[in-house]
Amino acid sequence: MASEASTWNTKADLVPLEKDKAKELRARISKIKKNQAEVLRPGAVFVKHIPHGFCEPQVKRFFSQFGSLSRVRLARSKKTGGPKGYGFIEFECEEVAKVVAETMNNYLMFEKLLKCEFIPAERLHPKTFNGWNRKFHKPTRRSTAIRKHNKPKDAAATLQSAMRLASKDLGRKKKYAALGLKYDFSGYDDVAKKAKLQAASTVSPKVSKSDEEAKKSKQSPVTLMLDSSDPEISFKTPPGVSKVKKVKKTAKKQT
Repeated sequence: MASEASTWNTKADLVPLEKDKAKELRARISKIKKNQAEVLRPGAVFVKHIPHGFCEPQVKRFFSQFGSLSRVRLARSKKTGGPKGYGFIEFECEEVAKVVAETMNNYLMFEKLLKCEFIPAERLHPKTFNGWNRKFHKPTRRSTAIRKHNKPKDAAATLQSAMRLASKDLGRKKKYAALGLKYDFSGYDDVAKKAKLQAASTVSPKVSKSDEEAKKSKQSPVTLMLDSSDPEISFKTPPGVSKVKKVKKTAKKQT
């Protein structure tokens, strides 16, 4: 097996198979090519435990030595864009996909054991290979910040934002008044009032302490049985739970 490398070149680097594995695969694939029909049925392989840095170009180049690939899609994080270490590979021939999944399962690659499983067409989700032909672009901090800022806010977040704007406007009015300038803008106050009304309509009514105590009193008390035979074992009981010690009954001596 090839020696471990920290960086990968998409065109130059190729991880060759071990000699025994390569001979076995070539023999099995050559038999399939001789007996294959004119119309080929594609087959998908699920691969996980992919080494770090082994991305789409390297996966295509590595698995293309077994047969023609039609689609490759690796799972990536939406926030960081980093690969998650698993993905799906589709071969043009279903029989080749079965041979690759069987032969490459538990194959050691850069201190990682590849796990390969053939996925029949019935089990394959129709959206598995969505976006496989699009070039991957790592998300930037700017796009992440824009998406977070434009995210719809709930009533509590809207109220907090409106109160913040109103407090800043109040400080601005005081500064202008100290300078002898008239500044009269009630827009932020109106926004804060609307946000308060919206938050009040969505917040559930508070339950008074007396109602809560009445509900607790109606509930049946919870008891915890403790075995006094083993003094080394101690239990921490939650509030409102009473401890009851279990006493062993001694057998009466027959006279």
